[in-house]
Amino acid sequence: MMKTAQWVALAGAVLALLMLPWWAAARFYQADKVVWECHMAFEVTHISPEQALVRSMGNYSQFFYGGGSGIARLSGRNERPSDGVTAVSNVHRFIEFDYKQAGPYLKKDITHVSRRKGDTLSSDQYMAFSSVQGDEEYVQVFKLGPSTYAFGGLGMPGQVCEGRQGWLTPRVR
Repeated sequence: MMKTAQWVALAGAVLALLMLPWWAAARFYQADKVVWECHMAFEVTHISPEQALVRSMGNYSQFFYGGGSGIARLSGRNERPSDGVTAVSNVHRFIEFDYKQAGPYLKKDITHVSRRKGDTLSSDQYMAFSSVQGDEEYVQVFKLGPSTYAFGGLGMPGQVCEGRQGWLTPRVR
């Protein structure tokens, strides 16, 4: 009886030692894994407060990590026609953010925005999907399929997102 209990205890300890590294790797690796990503080409026409027409076009990509952080890449251009001449500004930005569930919405807190070489868009000009550090953005998430979602922001075109490893966080109702 005593011998059996010792063997069971030894087998349990060996099993725990074998499983511990796998558990630890899965637990810590998950935070850095891209849970889902969104890519879209866009073209948005906007009328500024001065009643000037602005046409924004480009590409916008977002990468959401399992730990509640993410990055976005915005590249494109603004065209502002005026008196037969079109002024063109380029934009190349990386946006870092934290995200979490906020009721039926996803709340993104912009933590850092960096401009890259060739970015000629001044900070007072409108650009679709452009963000400023400290902004809070709310988007609604709609489930379209097993690992496909659509994001909708107020006044912005919808984005369709594909999950790589399935939807881990946040939970969508």
